[in-house]
Amino acid sequence: MSEPAGVGGKGPQLIGVLWFQMALSYFLIGLRLYTRAFIKGAIGVDDWCLITTALGSTMFTVFTTIACMHGMGQRHDDLPTSEFAKAMLYILTGQVFIALATGMGKVSVAMFLLRIVMKPWHRWFLWFCNITITIFSIFLAIVVFAQCTPTESIWNPVLADQRVCNISLTVVAISYCSYAATMDFVLAAFPWIALHGLNMKPKDRRTICLSLSLGVFAGICGIFRTSGLTSLSNAEDYLYSISDSVMWTVSEVTATIVCLTLPSLRPLYKKMRGEDFSSGGYQQHDDSAYKPNASFPLGSLRGQDNGQDDTSTQIESGVLTGKNDSDEAILLHESTMAKGNIIRTQEVKISYGEGNRS
Repeated sequence: MSEPAGVGGKGPQLIGVLWFQMALSYFLIGLRLYTRAFIKGAIGVDDWCLITTALGSTMFTVFTTIACMHGMGQRHDDLPTSEFAKAMLYILTGQVFIALATGMGKVSVAMFLLRIVMKPWHRWFLWFCNITITIFSIFLAIVVFAQCTPTESIWNPVLADQRVCNISLTVVAISYCSYAATMDFVLAAFPWIALHGLNMKPKDRRTICLSLSLGVFAGICGIFRTSGLTSLSNAEDYLYSISDSVMWTVSEVTATIVCLTLPSLRPLYKKMRGEDFSSGGYQQHDDSAYKPNASFPLGSLRGQDNGQDDTSTQIESGVLTGKNDSDEAILLHESTMAKGNIIRTQEVKISYGEGNRS
């Protein structure tokens, strides 16, 4: 049994980049879960999708690291055939996990947006994105090992003469990655459409849309990833030529995680700054005020003399929220009346005259 080839070539760079991004991803996800569990409120479906995405990316990182120990990132001529075959098997196994993780990352974004959209066609569109990217990612994961027969010939160059391929992994991967990158840009632009016309301050709308549009960075990573996928057809020097694409693949997933976590950390940021009130004068009130058909104290009740023997009493009420003032908490329409994330208020003026005084 031969000794492992050891880490060389682009191997150290691969290991460093991938594990750094894994650490960053889990750090941000941890902050997001802490914020939602202990500051804002509840962990949702989008959180579980995000965790699944991180786990899939972690499995890819683990298998890539093992592949690097057997020669991943090195030239074919520098590796024994047995080590090349082992590295190929490990990196192909990792590709199954990253295909699923990439798709789940898009699902996480869509599930996040489903919490804030209002119109039926918005929801139908997001579910269309969920279903199509899920089917596509599962298909790619299957094709990794189903592209050729016998299956072992995919990673073992000794059986190359017996290899019969009915599906081109290169074509499927490029098609999938192109679709995934396009979806990144579409989902990044979607909040600008979904929130258009919403009764809120333009500045608040712009701030929220910008924070929800960080997915453009995932799309950019996806473009670089797709441009390097032609190396999939380079069977002879596969382990070296695919290295850059591997790094961009994980970067795309990490960018998606960053896109989803940062907008949710507003309450944590405000807590760290010692702020008891959210921006825009939002205040924390008793949750019982937000139950269906419940009433809540008005912001002010004051009378003013207009100098014409008329007394005008102005009753005002402001927008009330709890500490859950992250971007999605400001917009969540499904829980608006149940949890009071946004209470629509109105201003009432009562004027009355006392007649002419003698």
